[in-house]
Amino acid sequence: MTDTAALNTVTPARARLAGVLTEIAALDPSRRGHTGPDTLEITAAYAERNALIWTALALAHEAGIPAGVGHDSTDPRPVVVYLELPTGQVSWHLPAHLTGWDGHSTAAKYARVAAFAEAIGAPA
Repeated sequence: MTDTAALNTVTPARARLAGVLTEIAALDPSRRGHTGPDTLEITAAYAERNALIWTALALAHEAGIPAGVGHDSTDPRPVVVYLELPTGQVSWHLPAHLTGWDGHSTAAKYARVAAFAEAIGAPA
């Protein structure tokens, strides 16, 4: 069911989210029925789509739209991003990160963040 009051609340974050979701819809190979095999073009389209999905997740949070990440162990792309739009839930399956946790501590994590920022000349 559509929440009309929520739809009428347009914020800059919601407008940016709508734009990103429109981009995802325009380039998603699965929307056009792709089920494989992947070509270089299809792989590139999925990579761009996946990056936009992570952006949409961040924008949903900024816009106050409930959103999060789940797990579907029955799918070869087990990471699932969910957005609870005022017009209904949308979701996408994404590949899992190929590298597991390397055992770093919280202190080591932020030391790495600071070292990265320093290496590129950004304020830490």
